[in-house]
Parts: sequence; structure tokens; C-alpha cells
Amino acid sequence: METGSVVGAAKILNVSQPVVSRVLRHLEDQAKVPLFERAKGRLQPTAHSAILFSEVSTIFKNVRSLQESFRRMAVGEDMVFRVGASPSLAAHLVPKAMLRLRKRFPKLIMRLDVLSVSQVTDYLVFGEGEMIVGVFQQDHPSLSTQLLGSGEIVAVTPRSSDDRAGLMGFDQLAEMASADLIGFEDSTPHGRPISEYLASKGLRYEPTTIVRFAETACQMVDVGLGSAFVDSFTASGFAGRNISIRRLPNPPSMSVYVHTHLERGLSSFGRYLRNSLRSEVEEARTWLASLTA
Repeated sequence: METGSVVGAAKILNVSQPVVSRVLRHLEDQAKVPLFERAKGRLQPTAHSAILFSEVSTIFKNVRSLQESFRRMAVGEDMVFRVGASPSLAAHLVPKAMLRLRKRFPKLIMRLDVLSVSQVTDYLVFGEGEMIVGVFQQDHPSLSTQLLGSGEIVAVTPRSSDDRAGLMGFDQLAEMASADLIGFEDSTPHGRPISEYLASKGLRYEPTTIVRFAETACQMVDVGLGSAFVDSFTASGFAGRNISIRRLPNPPSMSVYVHTHLERGLSSFGRYLRNSLRSEVEEARTWLASLTA
């Protein structure tokens, strides 16, 4: 109907001319009425074919729309991917992984939501986002948690002329804990392991400046307000700034988890980001090892 010839139809369908002829004969046998008349090498549609074409056109329109949807999904065009992250990972690690996602799906619309521990359940249960990247585990029957890798707590101090590489010794640890310390509430994902770690060394965790986010603590160290214990993922984002980063002896670990809803599978964007996050965690581990190399 669209091309007026078997040759034209075969070209559009990317098949051979005999295939089109056989299908056409089969359709006429099924309809038990002629659909085309042959005149001077061309096909002239009959009244019967005009009736069928109006029905078939709707089907083909829907098929083409479906094919276009597949194409847009493959490149992320007009698609929105929403991911949540805990503040310490949203500052550096997750954006680096999202950069990989952007290169793979250049037309994808991405949204990053920075979440507290209390917001995780609702975010996934009510479908606000597809996944959450956090430094905390989550115990909920509707959620699935996957460990991607681990970092550790490190010491961040203002840069000085006598900076030394290697592990921080006990005397330096004690000096840092008793000086101007930027820290967190004991009940937070950062404050709890730091407090327990110092207690195991016979030291008290008594910050003189209290903040909510590890990135804020590093920014304060950068301007010389004091020192801080933060996770290595946040600290790596400040490497090269006016701070020194040192590893601790037998440090507390800081793991990276991906949380998803048990009944909702990850999209291709979510799977790609998860793999990218795993690669970024490994790169962060390599950077961490270089501090004591």
C-alpha cells in the first residue's frame, strides 16, 4: 500500500522480492478476497485492502512506537535515573561513578539525592529512586543490600612542613585527639566507629567542633580549624588540598553498600552505575595503599 510495488515493499522490509510475493498470496488466501490488482507492473489496492490497511496502520504505528521506545532506552534519551547516596559518598565517590554513567548514556537525565539513614527506607519502598549508595547497612524486609567494597577511617590534619608519611603512631594519635578536633555525634555512622576506635586505644573522642558531614569536616581542616577522622572516600576528594591524610594502625573499616528494593530489578543504568561504583571503590583502595607505600 505504501510503495505500490513488490520491489518497493521488499526494499523497505529488507527481504527478497519472492518472500513478499508469497506473503501477499498467503494473505489473499486467508482473506478469500483479492487485495491487489496487477496493472502494468504495479499493484493497485482493491476496496478490501483499503479496509484492512486502516486496521493494520494502527498496529504498525504502535510497533514503530515500541521500536522507538527501545531505541531511546538503549541510549537513555528522555529517561530519568534517580539514585540516592549518603553524604560522604555523594561528595566524591558517587559523582565519579556517575561520570562513567554519563559517558555510557550521554542523553540520560540523572538525579542524585543526598539522604540520611532515616530516609533510606521510604526512598526505596515508595519508589522515589532506584538505588541508594551508603556507608551503612540497612535491615528491612523489603530491601536488598549488597556490599561493594570497603574503605577505612583516616586522619586528616592541616598540612605542615614536617608532615610524615606512613601510619600514624599512638603519640600522634593521642595528640590529635586532645587538640582541636572536628567530629561527629557518637550515634552517627562516622561518630560511632571513631569513638569506639579511640576508646580501644584508651583515648576519648571529644570533638571541639561538631558537624554532620565528613565533607564539612575536611573543609574545616582545609582552612586550619582543626583535625578530623573521616572515611577514606571523603578524604580522597581532598587529596592535594591544604591537608595531610594519614592512615591509622588497625583502622575501623568503612564499607560501601548498594541498597535496592527486593521486588524491583535494576535498570541497565542502575546495573552500569553499580559496576562503576565497584570500580571506583577499588581505585580508592589503591589510592589508600599508596599513602603507606
